[in-house]
Amino acid sequence: MTPRQTHLALAAFALAALVGGVAALRYLPSLESNSPVRSDAARSAWSGALPTGLRSMALRVKPGAFPPAPPPALEAPAPQEPSVEVATLPQDDVEGSVSFPPAPPPARPEIVEKPTPLPPSRPANLAELADKFAETAATAPAAQPQATEVPATPPALANAPPPPRPQEPSARAAVEATSTAQESAPPTQVARAVEPTLRAAPEDAFQQEAPIRYGMGDQVFVRIFKQEGQLELWLRKSNSRFSLYKTYPICKWSGKLGPKLKEADYQSPEGFYSVSAKQLHPHSNYHRAFNVGYPNAFDRQNGRTGGLVMVHGACKSVGCFAMTDRGIEEIYAFVEAAMRAGQREVQVHIFPFRLTEHAIARETGGSWLAFVGAGGNYQHWTAFWHNLKEGYDIFEQTGEPPVAFACGDHYAFGAGDSSCRRIAGW
Repeated sequence: MTPRQTHLALAAFALAALVGGVAALRYLPSLESNSPVRSDAARSAWSGALPTGLRSMALRVKPGAFPPAPPPALEAPAPQEPSVEVATLPQDDVEGSVSFPPAPPPARPEIVEKPTPLPPSRPANLAELADKFAETAATAPAAQPQATEVPATPPALANAPPPPRPQEPSARAAVEATSTAQESAPPTQVARAVEPTLRAAPEDAFQQEAPIRYGMGDQVFVRIFKQEGQLELWLRKSNSRFSLYKTYPICKWSGKLGPKLKEADYQSPEGFYSVSAKQLHPHSNYHRAFNVGYPNAFDRQNGRTGGLVMVHGACKSVGCFAMTDRGIEEIYAFVEAAMRAGQREVQVHIFPFRLTEHAIARETGGSWLAFVGAGGNYQHWTAFWHNLKEGYDIFEQTGEPPVAFACGDHYAFGAGDSSCRRIAGW
């Protein structure tokens, strides 16, 4: 058998199977029949249309050889909107479908809006009602009667209505009663407070000058007191008097009371000195320092020797005034700033103590303290200290450091003759 013949045979077999399936669907009885066995008439009716080979094969199938097909499973309908109903009606052995329109949706109940209630209107006769209410409250008793013991109610009066309650006084009546009582009460006398006596302000109360604020660059003046161990720093503005800015404690000074006479006597000097810019030592071995200018013109006129007497930091002294590093830092800053601002010289006055008559007499043996051994033994410096006191008193009285002149054996202040020399810096 050739391939072509094989293909033709398969095609014929497929065509016969297709025709047999169509005939079976057309001529088989309805599925609604409950009998699983087909009748001979029906079998012969549809088998006649089949080919001879297929017809003989269909006739050899015995009734009941195959079990009846199970009924189709019924699925639960999904909750969906109502669909169109389809009814199957037989008409001239032709199956057809009839569609019905969907049911209309249920009508929604109408919502009736209730009107918003309005506030009650104000009565027109409000004033008349208030007057009637006041009259009724005025006629009411002022207080309720005191409670008394009530005997047992007889049976005859058990069903009697209760007696009417007395009306309580209103708030308006209580206010009116209170005001009436206050008007009828006698006036209360109140003691009058004693008024304070005013005094006039003093004439100079509003003429006081504002405090002066000092700073770097102001003019500087220095005073040193050996016995008290103090250094005073005085400052002033251009058109004012000197004012004490601060008093610094001297950490150490050497020697005793009295002036320095010669080199290496470990004595601190006394007198009037002046410091210029050349005498500043910003890089001293004792932090900061400035040379006081010893010996000055007076010291040289009187044959005194020595030098390098400083006001410096630290706390060591061999004739100098040690102020500690912290103290000299501020003192030196003011002195240097004043010279940078235009001050040519800074006067430095060194005294043995505060030169009062009592202090000089105490230290020179001119007071009763010398008899008890409480005073000093510096009689040979009496004239010298009285000379220093002249310059001390000028500053105490005027607030202006005097210009000192060296005139041989004494200092002169303000002016001197041709033989005197002004005390100046280097």
